[in-house]
Amino acid sequence: MLLAVFKIALALFAVLLIAAGLLLSISPVPFGFGLALIGFFLLAAVAPSFIRWIRRRWRWFDRQMDKIEKRLPKWLAKPLRDTNYDREEEADEDEAEARGRGRN
Repeated sequence: MLLAVFKIALALFAVLLIAAGLLLSISPVPFGFGLALIGFFLLAAVAPSFIRWIRRRWRWFDRQMDKIEKRLPKWLAKPLRDTNYDREEEADEDEAEARGRGRN
């Protein structure tokens, strides 16, 4: 129960960071872009299913996330990789294959 409340609070904080970042991105100092990016990564870590839904709904957003994912270091690209709905099926297949190998 407490963990669910914490996740909801963290997701709301991430959305607020994204909104504030978008508002501040039009200022002369592009500090808002960093806030929006931090908020997005925080939201991806807390609610990957929501990001998956966004990626399914808006293909242009999905293509941008794929491009960004290729340029980021592995430790930073992992939250984006986890939200990719195309790789969701691949992960399920890999997991089933790993379980099958463990039985042999």
